[in-house]
Amino acid sequence: MRWYVIFRYRKIHWLGIFALACALALDWFSYKSDATTTERISGLVGMFMLWAVFVGAFLLLQRFSGGRFRGSVGTHAFEFTADGLTESHANGKTELRVAGIRHVGETASHFFILSKTGSGIVIPKRDLQSYDAIHELQKRVAASGA
Repeated sequence: MRWYVIFRYRKIHWLGIFALACALALDWFSYKSDATTTERISGLVGMFMLWAVFVGAFLLLQRFSGGRFRGSVGTHAFEFTADGLTESHANGKTELRVAGIRHVGETASHFFILSKTGSGIVIPKRDLQSYDAIHELQKRVAASGA
């Protein structure tokens, strides 16, 4: 997970540098042809200062607002009931009823539970002791959608 976060940060970092370079190029070439070099340089300095204020405000907002959404990483416990399933993790519990499930899919190595809101749950088969509960859920979802 650490490398993914570092990669995303570097990717966004390069995007900001590219946006700054485009803004500076637009500022430099937007002057009339008779503009002096001093006027163009002062425009670049102003554009850079405006960019620095924007980035500073963005970083402060990100720092004090809690940043981006971070999913719950760690152990998840699933409890399958007649009404659906309950997922318990470090941040709390999430309940998904059968009426809110669009599809329960299966591959050779994973189960996929897709909700009607567009989110999904991926459950590796290697972490399960038995597939009976998911197969029952799959039957209930298929019966409710028919």
